Amino acid sequence: MTDRVQFVQGSVDDWANVVSVVKTYQPDAIIHTAAIVSLLSNQPSLALRVNLGGTFNILEASRLFGVKRVVYFSSIGVLPKRQYEPIDVNHPLFLATSGPSTSFYAAAKVSSEAFCWAYQQTFGLDMIIVRPSAVYGLGMQYPIFIKPMVENSVRGLATHFDRGREFPRDFTHVADVAQLAVKAVDIPADKVQDRVFYAATGRPLVTTGQLAEIIQALIPDADIHVSPGLTEPDLVDVASRGILSIQNAQAQLEYQPRFADLRDGVAEYIETFRRYLAEADQN
Repeated sequence: MTDRVQFVQGSVDDWANVVSVVKTYQPDAIIHTAAIVSLLSNQPSLALRVNLGGTFNILEASRLFGVKRVVYFSSIGVLPKRQYEPIDVNHPLFLATSGPSTSFYAAAKVSSEAFCWAYQQTFGLDMIIVRPSAVYGLGMQYPIFIKPMVENSVRGLATHFDRGREFPRDFTHVADVAQLAVKAVDIPADKVQDRVFYAATGRPLVTTGQLAEIIQALIPDADIHVSPGLTEPDLVDVASRGILSIQNAQAQLEYQPRFADLRDGVAEYIETFRRYLAEADQN
């Protein structure tokens, strides 16, 4: 398998680099996940240059070189204050009193979604938008509580947070997000109906405190403590959270989350991380 994978180092905000890669390798489809998550509150120009500009470069290169489909990874962060549950893909993104919840990151995601639609409507570029929710699993970068809880507990280390116990999420295993991405690439063009899907479990949200209890049940000696309390940005974010409808993904893409039960997903993460540590020790 490794001899079929070509790695090219570069940045999506480098137009010449994007053009060179797409022209050289002529991909049938592009799954665009590149983005900066942190640092944006201090450097909002990164959201414009990398997160939005990079998406524009991908879309334009795809148009110029005939890429058959672009699957763009957006975020549930585009949602404003929750208006109803379950939250489906037709939920509004802008209200008179509320906009996307995650600030500059969300602004770039909403803008990128708009450009995806512009390329689809103007040039007929075949695109699908995926909005993942709280992705977790081995190799995750953005911690969202679960990474330190699992990995510290496996290592026998304590994990304490001074706030966040009530924060709710639809934690979605990376394998299920990957499953949906592949299905979004593979669906025949003449079968595409909706172009926006949530990569989520569709189950009731799980708080950080409930997550800690799941991990402690799987690793009985885990030392995890999460105090109550939310920051002001957390309160804005929480107001946008709710059960996510995956009905259209199930019906149109035949998406069925393997780890819809968070306990099963966390157990897999624990086991995979243990194997990773064992192999690292051997090497």
